[in-house]
Amino acid sequence: MESTFYPYLGALGWTGLFLLIGTIIRAKVKFFQTFLFPASLIGGIIGFFVLNAGWLGIPSSTGWKTITPVTFSTITFHLFAFGFVGIGLLQAKSGTSGKVVARGALWIALIFGLLFSVQAMVGKGTFDVWKLLFGGDFFTGNGYLLGAGFTQGPGQTQAYASIWETTYKISNSLNVGLAFAAVGFLVAGLVGVPLAFYGIKKGWVSIEGGKLPQCFLRGLMDKGDNPTCARSTTHPANIDSVAFHLAIMATLYALAYAFGVWWLCTMPKGINGLGIGMIFAWGMFFAMIARKLMAKFDLIHLLDGETTRRLTGATVDFMICAVFMGIQVRQLQEVAMPFLIAVVLGTIATLFICLWFGRRSPEHGFERGLTLFGYCTGTAASGLLLLRIVDPEFDTPVAVEVGLMNVFATILFKPISWSMPFVPVEGFPMLWIFVAVTVVTPIVMYFLKMIRKPAF
Repeated sequence: MESTFYPYLGALGWTGLFLLIGTIIRAKVKFFQTFLFPASLIGGIIGFFVLNAGWLGIPSSTGWKTITPVTFSTITFHLFAFGFVGIGLLQAKSGTSGKVVARGALWIALIFGLLFSVQAMVGKGTFDVWKLLFGGDFFTGNGYLLGAGFTQGPGQTQAYASIWETTYKISNSLNVGLAFAAVGFLVAGLVGVPLAFYGIKKGWVSIEGGKLPQCFLRGLMDKGDNPTCARSTTHPANIDSVAFHLAIMATLYALAYAFGVWWLCTMPKGINGLGIGMIFAWGMFFAMIARKLMAKFDLIHLLDGETTRRLTGATVDFMICAVFMGIQVRQLQEVAMPFLIAVVLGTIATLFICLWFGRRSPEHGFERGLTLFGYCTGTAASGLLLLRIVDPEFDTPVAVEVGLMNVFATILFKPISWSMPFVPVEGFPMLWIFVAVTVVTPIVMYFLKMIRKPAF
């Protein structure tokens, strides 16, 4: 049984430990409270240094066994895909209708695609110019992963990069992509938080910002203040409610894997790699079908949204922490300079676009622009954390718009998400797809009257 702990259970144990350390540091250190760094980010950064120092492993009867970054990359992939099963089971919260909310959600979805395109072109352009001037043996298409890492986060980036490496034998894609995603979280905090306070100082916010509660800053609830986070839908004498929800998600994930294997074995070479690489999409698809069937047969009451959100949130926390430990510094050395330059240029471009369009938004421009900056450098959670600074009680509809934008993005983002796996294919027009999105998006927004005179 001893051998079964290595490497994945050992890696999960380390991830859990770093999450706990991150939680304690967030609760005690003012700097991390000020910049709203979540425990997963703090723990991941610590884990990154411990792993790359060669200290991370587990004891065994034969001695100390080192755990490699590949193990954490694999964990990141599965946590991301499993979390998407939970997303597919969720139902949008009520109250998401209304002209302003719908317009805001569409506004966010359109700029989401625009930012991905611009970031990707900045990354690819930087890698191309560096290789032209200084040479190097690396795939410049990995620069496109700046857009995926910043805008979509580590899970989706892992999916794209895995397809590139397994199907097209591209080297170092996974490492570069995860590094872009990890740095994006730092950008969201180190740039986004000062931006939020600067906007308050300048009077750019729609409402008067209140003081953030101490429990929010510490990341731990006060004694006696313990809100309910789930609702039981089964009797514990039969099956625990959390176990029931986990059983549903595990079954759907297994079904997604089976479908992925079928795709891998039956589809033509060149696209068959999408079978496993897109397992997150298959999982979400089957989860949506399962939810529809449960509603049809009057079983939907057995599915608790809050329980599903907690399980999905747990996968996200572990994933963010693990992604930092999936990065190998040595493999980044060859592209270190173009990587850093791309991050800086991508951050500047993202900040400019968010503020330019935010100033011209029909309403709640700064809140939308700020939230989008956090979303498109970190994750949706990063964006909502920044929004909480300028809108502590979520009095504006922006938080709802961020959730609803996924309805529009499901359709609008398809040209990009379906094309990214084929970047390594010679002659594939990925650049022109990004150019088209960059040119067409502002035109569409202008005709939809989403670009108006600057409000701040």
